[in-house]
Amino acid sequence: MSEGQLFKSSLLALCIANALFGMSSTAVAAEQQEATAENMEVIQVRGIRRSIEASLNTKRFADSTVDAITSEDIGKFPDKNIGDALQRISGVTVDRQYGEVSGVTIRGTAPEQSRILLNGQTVASTSWYDLGPATRTFNMELLSAEQVSAVEVHKTPTARLEEGALGGTVDLKTRKPLDLDAHTYQVAGELSQSSLYDETDPSGSFLGSWKNDDEKFGILGAYSVEKITSGRQVLESLSGYYEYFAADPAQNQESTVGAWGIGSQAFRAERERTSAQVTLQFAPTDNTEFTLDYFNFELDIPHVNHNFLTVGARGSGSTNVVNNAQGGTASATILPAYASIIYNPVVRHAVNMKSDVLNLTGKYVGDSFTVSGVIGQSTSDGGTQGGSSSWWIPATDQGGKIGDPAFPNGQGSVDGGFSYDATGPYQVVLTSLDANDASQFKHAQEANYETTVQDHKVTYAQTDFEYQLDHDFINKIAVGIKYNTSDFKRNAFNRNPAEILGFVPNGNLANWSDGVLSGLHSQSGGNVLDSYAKLDEDKWWAFISEKYANGELVEVADLGNTFTVEEDMLALYAQADFSGEFYRGNFGVRYVNTDQTSTGFADGKPYNESVNYDNWLPSINVAFDLQEDLILRASASSVMARNNYSDLKPGLAIAKNFGTATGGNPNLKPYKANQADLGIEWYFTESSMLSAALFYKDIDNVVFVTESTQYIEGCGASESEWDKCRVTAPANGGSGSVTGLEIQLQHNFESGFGFLTNYTYVDSKSTRPDGTEQMIEGVSENSFNGSLFYEDDLFSARIAYNWRSEYLGVGNIQNVLNDSYQQVDASIIWHAMENLDVSLEGVNLTNEVVQSYDVKYGLTQNTIEFGSRYFVGASYKF
Repeated sequence: MSEGQLFKSSLLALCIANALFGMSSTAVAAEQQEATAENMEVIQVRGIRRSIEASLNTKRFADSTVDAITSEDIGKFPDKNIGDALQRISGVTVDRQYGEVSGVTIRGTAPEQSRILLNGQTVASTSWYDLGPATRTFNMELLSAEQVSAVEVHKTPTARLEEGALGGTVDLKTRKPLDLDAHTYQVAGELSQSSLYDETDPSGSFLGSWKNDDEKFGILGAYSVEKITSGRQVLESLSGYYEYFAADPAQNQESTVGAWGIGSQAFRAERERTSAQVTLQFAPTDNTEFTLDYFNFELDIPHVNHNFLTVGARGSGSTNVVNNAQGGTASATILPAYASIIYNPVVRHAVNMKSDVLNLTGKYVGDSFTVSGVIGQSTSDGGTQGGSSSWWIPATDQGGKIGDPAFPNGQGSVDGGFSYDATGPYQVVLTSLDANDASQFKHAQEANYETTVQDHKVTYAQTDFEYQLDHDFINKIAVGIKYNTSDFKRNAFNRNPAEILGFVPNGNLANWSDGVLSGLHSQSGGNVLDSYAKLDEDKWWAFISEKYANGELVEVADLGNTFTVEEDMLALYAQADFSGEFYRGNFGVRYVNTDQTSTGFADGKPYNESVNYDNWLPSINVAFDLQEDLILRASASSVMARNNYSDLKPGLAIAKNFGTATGGNPNLKPYKANQADLGIEWYFTESSMLSAALFYKDIDNVVFVTESTQYIEGCGASESEWDKCRVTAPANGGSGSVTGLEIQLQHNFESGFGFLTNYTYVDSKSTRPDGTEQMIEGVSENSFNGSLFYEDDLFSARIAYNWRSEYLGVGNIQNVLNDSYQQVDASIIWHAMENLDVSLEGVNLTNEVVQSYDVKYGLTQNTIEFGSRYFVGASYKF
């Protein structure tokens, strides 16, 4: 942070401190005129039915469009993180990575255009996937559901709500000691297992809360650790689609277009998620309160990724070619040639993400005003910090020049033939190799895709002032100021020696093998690559570590993927709340100024670019009480969302083996949208509701990917086109629109049964500058959620169903279309004693797979199997 930035942050923090601590602690408050939240009916939450009533209560009395989940909802859902629970809300779909939810899509916008806040504040966040983009999405994999007391999903903004969301804002609320009984203690334990693996892993949690007799001071501490051995099995294409062989009638060769490589992947991870919280709460007087929060979230994912690859682009020709109407080769036989088959196990041992938050809030309530303030900081670091990739290649000692001096004694490949079918999940038949015979793989090359280290730091300071008015229309005015800084850094390294073929002693996989991987792809029957020789990862890792220690392997900076994005954000707002006999609501405007500096490397030289932009964001929300149990809502607003950090970087990241490069654009403008909402809600009992809502978004400054062919030194997939490079980079200029409908119905029966259902229709499209249109990435046209539950004094049970229609995603290079997806989860809880619960939960009970296809050629992209997950646990409260 610069001296000027530090001065502004310190000045604002000083103002907050003076406003809070300079007030007389002996001031006697008149009757407190609280906001709408304090006019809500108070509900003590116990069990599924009471939690549903509390959630409906939040939605019913809010001035804007808000959906909520209480702590009991999260506890009773068959869900293992907050993202899993959020998918039950109308208008929300989720993005799954490795079986767990990592991001949410709200009302037809991409996950990175939703905001995830913790107690109203931004949480610094990083990611670990070395080939993935650096987004602004808080990774849901970090957060345990047990630490959150409530979740609010704001689908329409207010002026005082932090900016940055096109779709909606999720605010996670944590527990406070003065809200709990004086001595609240709870312990829980759990065993978990994935259907893909035999390991059973333990988890545990503890929460303790205390407050003194006069309820002026309290302390809460919570800690949880969750472990599970999980992963995914994938039949996949790697990189983009290319023309293997051009049509040549003289050689009886048909045009053959397919994936650069087809893989049979087995990804295994030993996940360990830890969450810690310490909260101190102090209320020295009836009208003064201070809260100090500290949170720490950490996710370790040591993992091994095996992948048996077939690479058709290097074959000597093809036969039995069957092309589809889009010009893609649905099936073919690739004739043998050098390196047409590559065995590739990837080992990474130091994958870690962690975030922490230190947050101080204060509030003073006067006779007709309330002043509050927040200062805080959040830091995060993560990435793939170290690892090793080993490529085992079939070769022979018979000689044969292949143009690579790294092959000792002129060794060359004699294998490489295979047949494939891409009309469904990839089916691959090897014509000359036995994938289970480790002795047929003679040489190894050690390499590294990329090691990335990410750091993110967020600091903030804000103050808010509310003044109650004795007026027939406007009853409260609120103004505030907030100063935010965000510093995101990504350092990338490659470890690619010239070649290390022959570098490995006893360079035969049989000397390094640890048996055979078997039983893969149970949901994609008939694939012959459901078993293949397995590397002994521990033995290989020890060997590579010794080479590092001896200085034989050195990491080299990957400047194309090394960058920093620094942002200073100053926001001001003014908001008025109004009400009458049959209506209530708010209107206001939020102004935000963003000063952004992107630093990276262009042509190997340091480069930085600074931009400044501001946004005026007006909003209005109105709720009409047509009857006591019937509410009509209308909202209109302007919103904005900042771009992904990786899209703002300068320079190019070159993938030499693929002949591609990706760049950023520091001058990208933020997304902007004007949106409107109209809904009606009928609360026919205190825990039952039927509602419908229409929403519309007109989006500007949409980012699209440009593609060009450039000649860049060191970029090219073959010697004949060594410097010819396919370059992709983001640019503004597109537009988009979202039109949608949400319908919700839920009801509790006196018998103990109940149900919750919702359906969402979204018509989303983005338009490129050339006029071509496509669906907005990550958005399904139709989605449905349904939960059926039963509860009595002895048992609580729930079964939940989630379905979404096809949606557009992003592959390694190109767009892909994901098939529709459905998932069934269930849980049952036995209230064995007054304070003892025993639970059994299952996630993805039918082991559904994610199936995707390349948009351009209509060929299979991925078939991903996450497996089912099972949990048995017990909790005791005393």
